[in-house]
Amino acid sequence: LDNTNSFIDFYVLDGGITEENQEKICALKKQFSNFSIEFLKLDLEEYFKDFKETERITKSMYSRFLIPYLKPDINKALYSDVDVIFLDDIKKMYVENLDDYALGAVWEEYAQGSINQERKQRLDLSDNHKYFSSGNLLFNCKKWRDDNILNELIKIFPLLQLKEPDMDILNIYFDNNYKILHPKYCWINQDYEFYKEPKEPIVIRHFNGPVKPWHIHPDIKENEKIPFTLDKNKFWEYAKQTPFYDELLSNVKYNTNQDMQKYMVLKLIQERRNGTQG
Repeated sequence: LDNTNSFIDFYVLDGGITEENQEKICALKKQFSNFSIEFLKLDLEEYFKDFKETERITKSMYSRFLIPYLKPDINKALYSDVDVIFLDDIKKMYVENLDDYALGAVWEEYAQGSINQERKQRLDLSDNHKYFSSGNLLFNCKKWRDDNILNELIKIFPLLQLKEPDMDILNIYFDNNYKILHPKYCWINQDYEFYKEPKEPIVIRHFNGPVKPWHIHPDIKENEKIPFTLDKNKFWEYAKQTPFYDELLSNVKYNTNQDMQKYMVLKLIQERRNGTQG
C-alpha cells in the first residue's frame, strides 16, 4: 500500500488466524484507504486430507492451489508468501500479460547451476524447464478453472518423493509451460555465493532462506556478504508502521553482530558435513 496508488482487494488465505491478529491487520485502515480485505476461511482437510505434514511442511502451503476457486468471479489474481517486502508498485506485476498461460512465475535462476539440477533429475523435468519459485505467482484464474488444474495437482502428490511439496508439484504440472516473469517480482538472495546486484528496481523482495529479517535485530548492520541481511532495515521500517512491531522486536533471534557471525560459522560447518561446500 505504501508503494501504489491503485486500489487493492486483499484476500487472506486463513488457516487459523486469531481474531486479535485479524483486528491488528485491519487496523491499517487508519493509515491507508486504498484497500479492502477479506479473510477466507479454509477447510484444508477437504482438499488435502491425504497430504502428509511435517514440522516444516504444513497443509497451508497448498492453499495457493485453491486461489482461482475461492472467488469464481475473479479472472486474474496475485499470490504472495508472507516472507516478503514490497519495494515498488505491485500493479506492475498484476498487469503483466500472461499470453494465455495459466500461471506466471519467476525462474530461480540463482540456483540453476546447483540445486535446480537435482530438482530436474528427481522430478523428471524437461531439460529446458526453468524451475520456478512458488513464493510470488500470477494466476490466470479462468484458465486454471477451465483446465481443472487443482484436480491435476492433487493427483501428482502421491506419485513422487517431494522435498519442496507445493513448489515441486507446481513445477511438475507446469513443466516448460508457464510464463516466465522478471526476477524483480520475486528477488531472492539465499546465500552469499548466489548474490548479485539487481539490474532493475526490485518490486518484491522474497526472504526465502531459513533466516528472516524478523530474526535479525534492526540495530545489526546490513552486510552484502550475508545477503539475507539485505533489505532488513526496510522490513523493520515497514514493521514499525504496524501493531506487530513490539512483538516482532521481542522475538528476534540474532541481537548482535557476534550472534550473526556465530550463525555463519555454524552454517558453514553444517554445509561441509553435508558435503554441500568444497
